[in-house]
Amino acid sequence: IADLERYIDVSRGEIVFARGILLVEGEAELYIIPAICKLIGKNLDELGITVCSVHGTNFAPYIKFLGSKGLDKPFAVLTDNDPQTGKISLGIQRLISLLPLIGPNKGLKEMSPDEVKRLGQTHGLFLNDHTLEIDLFKCGQHKCICKTLIELSDNGAAKKRATVWNDKPDQLDLDRFLKDIDEIGKGRFAQRLSSNISNVPYPSYIMSAIEYVSKKCR
Repeated sequence: IADLERYIDVSRGEIVFARGILLVEGEAELYIIPAICKLIGKNLDELGITVCSVHGTNFAPYIKFLGSKGLDKPFAVLTDNDPQTGKISLGIQRLISLLPLIGPNKGLKEMSPDEVKRLGQTHGLFLNDHTLEIDLFKCGQHKCICKTLIELSDNGAAKKRATVWNDKPDQLDLDRFLKDIDEIGKGRFAQRLSSNISNVPYPSYIMSAIEYVSKKCR
């Protein structure tokens, strides 16, 4: 209840009046997803779809609120895989905890990560491969990402790394890349990236989530 009161107060009730909802982790997605929708010709306002940040990964209260026992509205969750070396990713663990909130899903812990991911998609839970920024980089948006890093960073070494990654994307240092973005600020970086992002391609989990909710809002 506290989570919902805080969100609804901040967002002026968009989650209540929208026809469909894209639930995301944070501020970065709030800039990037509408920019992608505009480029692919999806008018979120016309469809009545809003992008809502839960400010973290605690999607459970929102799923309960929007689900069949709540407002019963079409929604999709977009969340990071957050891989862990030698362990099941945090994203898969997240799906395992969220799926029972949507409906009976027995044997989740016996499923392979790929099976859990596919099951999640059928219920509107969409998982990427790494994090938003890394998936954008790896899907072919590396040039606009590197351009944004160079434009915003005050760190000469970061600018130099971005120049190298622009020409040689296979040399991306994932940890250093994310730290360079954190130094700028994820929100500020995403805001500028949303104006630099190119037409195609985009991460498949974003495209699938947009299509999933769009179909249910027709």
